[in-house]
Amino acid sequence: MKSTEPEPVPMPSPTACPFCRSVKISIPSEKVDASTYWRCEACGQMWNVSRQGAQRPSYGTRRNKGY
Repeated sequence: MKSTEPEPVPMPSPTACPFCRSVKISIPSEKVDASTYWRCEACGQMWNVSRQGAQRPSYGTRRNKGY
């Protein structure tokens, strides 16, 4: 009998930090999948590849309201 659970989709490993573009990146665990968080050894940022693509950039969202 086949399992109805879908097989995990392999995520491509990042080649550089999306924040500082350093290539010194690592993972805190051995498991690499869509839920894996990566850490930049240069700037210290942590991110998730699948969530990173879904987020909008945070720059340019504030507006001067004249206060």
